[in-house]
Amino acid sequence: MSYDLYFDLSQPTLCADIERHFRERPHYQVNDAAVYQNANTGVYFQFNWPRDSAVDRVSRVAFNMNYFRPHVFGLEAEPEVRAFVARFSPKVEDPQMGGMVSYARERFLSGWNTGNEAAYGGILQMQQPTRKLYTLPSADLERIWRWNLLIEQTQAKFGQSLFVPRIMLLAVNGELTTAVAWADGIPELIPEVQAVFVVRDELSSDSVAHNSAKDRCLIRQSALDAVLAPLVDSGYPLRVRSPSYNKPPAAVRTFIKSLAATSDHITGISFDSVLDRELASKYARSQ
Repeated sequence: MSYDLYFDLSQPTLCADIERHFRERPHYQVNDAAVYQNANTGVYFQFNWPRDSAVDRVSRVAFNMNYFRPHVFGLEAEPEVRAFVARFSPKVEDPQMGGMVSYARERFLSGWNTGNEAAYGGILQMQQPTRKLYTLPSADLERIWRWNLLIEQTQAKFGQSLFVPRIMLLAVNGELTTAVAWADGIPELIPEVQAVFVVRDELSSDSVAHNSAKDRCLIRQSALDAVLAPLVDSGYPLRVRSPSYNKPPAAVRTFIKSLAATSDHITGISFDSVLDRELASKYARSQ
């Protein structure tokens, strides 16, 4: 089940021009298709096209994105579709019910959200899921997605003076948890997540001179209240703690050394498999 659009070009266009368009934009791998995959956000989709091998020209390009995904897939895909339309001015063929005739952002998102919700209903009401389903409220998913989408921009703002982490989704003893990694108390812009995955090297409890031993501790966000500035709204998608030091002060080092290494069972969860809670709850089969 997928959201599909087709673009008929007004005249056959050199395949090289199509490929160049996608190669000049971030997150694409271009070969026989243009596959978008953003490692920061976990969002993916693709454009593909049949090729006239005799003249190496393209007359029709298709867009494809899988349903049963977080709603933010549409938010990230829309600017890419809009950029393609702006560059090549194609005629739009939209096979979705009530599909658009000419491209419009609102119609794209409406079509995506309608089809995606139908997929939730079809899968959750008619099938018994073969894996555990993880969900987050739509607003939380969107804030996490926006934070990760803007990581490179935010990191560029601080240069090497401050590290900007990617928000991870973890299953901690089977429960979905939002988290960031924090290594040895380095200056880091820590967003409002549920847990902080403290990676210790030099500050490991087993570390001795010139012979560090890495270990990991998992702590709740609130545990940082004792050693870091409070969470504040600074214009980012989430509230943040912004350290005021260049090197970890004694209080931070002592705090990190005092932590117990985690014995929790922790696995990473891919962003594409975490569903919008409102939709999942609406269509989940009663037990």
